[in-house]
Amino acid sequence: MIIRGNFIGAAIVAIIYTVYILQHPLPKTQEVVTLVVLNVLTIVLMAFAFR
Repeated sequence: MIIRGNFIGAAIVAIIYTVYILQHPLPKTQEVVTLVVLNVLTIVLMAFAFR
């Protein structure tokens, strides 16, 4: 159940930030920082899913 929850959490994070970035164009530097932070969050959730 934990694995499934983390997969769902990572998927939700990815969908939310993709939709947000597409609907709210940010200045380039802020967009890059936001994408890096959210991608790190997704990677961490996936890492916990595979433990």
